[in-house]
Amino acid sequence: MAYVPILKGKRGEFRALGEMAPAVQADVHPVLEVVNDQLLRDVMETFREHAWNQLPPGLDVAVDCSDLWRTGPVGGVWSGHPMNWLSEAFGAWLLPLIPVFRPHDPLGALAETRDVHRAHHRGATLRLLVLELSSDASAISRTCRDALRAVKLVPEQVDLLLDAGYLSGDAAVAEALPAMLHALNWAQSVPWRNIVVASGAFPRSLARMVRGRLNRVHRWDASLWHKVARSTEGKPPHFGDYGVSHPAMPMGGRGSIPNLRYTNGEVWDVYVASRRHPGNDGFFAICRELVCSDRWPAHGETVSWGDEQIARCARRERPKGGGPSEWRAWATSHHLAVITQALRSMGSP
Repeated sequence: MAYVPILKGKRGEFRALGEMAPAVQADVHPVLEVVNDQLLRDVMETFREHAWNQLPPGLDVAVDCSDLWRTGPVGGVWSGHPMNWLSEAFGAWLLPLIPVFRPHDPLGALAETRDVHRAHHRGATLRLLVLELSSDASAISRTCRDALRAVKLVPEQVDLLLDAGYLSGDAAVAEALPAMLHALNWAQSVPWRNIVVASGAFPRSLARMVRGRLNRVHRWDASLWHKVARSTEGKPPHFGDYGVSHPAMPMGGRGSIPNLRYTNGEVWDVYVASRRHPGNDGFFAICRELVCSDRWPAHGETVSWGDEQIARCARRERPKGGGPSEWRAWATSHHLAVITQALRSMGSP
């Protein structure tokens, strides 16, 4: 079973992908979202640079530019709007690119999806927000058929990503389940290349977390997938989530306080540093707390590159406690490793 993490296209997430062990990489098929900013050219150049420097050879990456098409051409060495611009940049570095599109994208954006497939021959990913879909299966079929016609692809060339968005608790799972089952029932009547059920459950803010003490956040995204898998016949859909991040795009602002988001079974163990440490030294303390607890896995720092870095911080083998991009990289690295292992060994996340 494949694991499809929907990750923000930022430095920490790219670093985690670049440090994957071969066994993890074999099962990971990421969707990378380009995080918009006021300076489009800088955003695209930064995304391109991370991709060139961090993505491992052979990794199939789907890229979602969302509504960036409306911002106009990027400019610089490569031509066109963001998706075509990235297509040329990825091609120059021999990196494969799978474009993500939505049924109601502007015709120009759909044409770009068609052009990227022609350049890379990797098909595309159709992303549907299930809570916004019609309850009429025939209406969904017409909408998707029109979109496929516009990108000149057939279902066998397309991965279908059914996205339930953010789930805040059991009530949100209960609300999303009927819509997801309805969408999946329709989807299974179409020969898609792959079908993915995805959602996210990590809170947008750490403001309500208790500092200096272990917090636990339930992985409601995994709960939704389990309920969907139990309610459908045959092969279950692939699992997708938003890693250790909230589905919404990040907002600019002041820097994050030292924190560690550590995936542990059905929950995230979330540590937020207390105020008594100078600078980012609080990260050393929360790493030491994790490593010395029964929440630290038996295989410890061999689980992932991220776990190795956490163990080094616990022993204060680094001169500094890192920053937000490092904390996100290490947490994401651990998350990718444990989710792929769970899917491989147990068939569930």
